[in-house]
Amino acid sequence: MKLFENGSNIHVSHYVGLKGIGGVQNNFVEYLNHAIKSDHAIKSDYKLKHKIYTLGQVDSQYKLPIDVLDIRQPRNLIALILDVISKETIVHFYNNLTSIKLALFFLVLPVKNLILHERGTVWNVSLNYRKLIQFVTWKASVVLSNSHATKTMLVHRFLVPDEKVQVLHNGIDVLSVCKHKKRNKEVSNKFRVGYIGRFEAPKGVHVLIDAMNYLTDENFELILAGEGTLEDDLKSSANRMENIFFIGRVENPYKFIGGLDLLVVPSIREPLGNVCLEAGLCKVPVIASNVDGIPEIIENQVSGILLNPVHLVNLIIPSGSVPVPEFVINPNTHRLCRPMQLDPSQLAGKITEISKDDVLREKYTERLYTKVVKNFSIERYTMKLHNIYINLFELENKSIRS
Repeated sequence: MKLFENGSNIHVSHYVGLKGIGGVQNNFVEYLNHAIKSDHAIKSDYKLKHKIYTLGQVDSQYKLPIDVLDIRQPRNLIALILDVISKETIVHFYNNLTSIKLALFFLVLPVKNLILHERGTVWNVSLNYRKLIQFVTWKASVVLSNSHATKTMLVHRFLVPDEKVQVLHNGIDVLSVCKHKKRNKEVSNKFRVGYIGRFEAPKGVHVLIDAMNYLTDENFELILAGEGTLEDDLKSSANRMENIFFIGRVENPYKFIGGLDLLVVPSIREPLGNVCLEAGLCKVPVIASNVDGIPEIIENQVSGILLNPVHLVNLIIPSGSVPVPEFVINPNTHRLCRPMQLDPSQLAGKITEISKDDVLREKYTERLYTKVVKNFSIERYTMKLHNIYINLFELENKSIRS
């Protein structure tokens, strides 16, 4: 016997920051475009109806298929409040577990079908936030984490109940056109090493620049794409080296990554590492830090190279920058540990090693590509997320009818 008639609608309201470039935003935009374009639902009984709320302007990079409602406008704020207290609407918040304003919001509202999606903000706060995080997660029906490392951080550092947290790895559009442009050695013999992301302390970009001091061979060049509070300091560190280029923010990461021979992800902390997925789709090899959620994508010496961070973080962090976290996750022990950074000479050695081995690079890229398509597609992400929506919807309606 069916609980609902065919054609039942599930109303989902998303609250997500859409200012600036980041993995959260890119993943959300890809998901929503895919979900609406395919009218995707897991069961024929249901159809999803989406709304999007944000605070502030939407970055021009993001093209969404429905209007975005800015809660700075009173009518949109009221609409969000009504959705939060409605038994008929699921409200999905992205990266808001540490928000004091959200906690106050939940304190005075009778929250119903709430999903909190943690994508990395808990790395940036101290234990003083433990009670706040425990409160907002207690109010939630479901807490989603983008990796097992993120779940470990929530459960072991902030004492969120294990059974409350479900792991939902990010998904990317594996049908996106991303072609690796192989070097034409007759035109240029340069081996193109690249980084793309924010210029903030936890990303460890300073180590990659230091590594270039060991790559004295003029055949190497480093291209850095992004922006952030450390940009001026990083440019100052690199100003004596003619083979390092800062190209600013790029709107199409696939075009940039596809033009590289090697992507380096030298992170001090990385909840998952969306850029590793993008490199896998582009069939570009990756050297990355063996920390947090990165090994959930890359297997060392199978689908890429992972290096253990071994040195204390050596970086002066200016005021207003994203801090280095107090703890990260050791992927070998699955325990909290102090943050460390890569050894630049070891990183340089691995860059040199992989630059000389075309066969090894191809082996890594083919295996990473296969893993990304199989385990990290936007279709898989959408299916799992919609199953979560449906289960929550059915649970709420059963409780209403009982």
